[in-house]
Amino acid sequence: MKTEIKHPPRPGDLPRLQLAALANQEIERYGGPDKCHVNFKFTCSHCGARCSLVEPNTLYEEGECCVCHGSTTITHGGLALHLKL
Repeated sequence: MKTEIKHPPRPGDLPRLQLAALANQEIERYGGPDKCHVNFKFTCSHCGARCSLVEPNTLYEEGECCVCHGSTTITHGGLALHLKL
């Protein structure tokens, strides 16, 4: 019997290795880490909230939910780019 994930990754989320590769590509595309910050996003496995990691350009193994404060192992996620003009 297969265990269903209560709150699976969202459509479009990438596996960790692909997500990290995309982040590195975007950082280089926009001029390096001084000009482009990436904040990684994940879906809380406990409550389903969409949360972002606070430290830019860092993809942790786990994230704390911004709503329920539960801990989620980050297997998939998305990203937000912040560019310095």
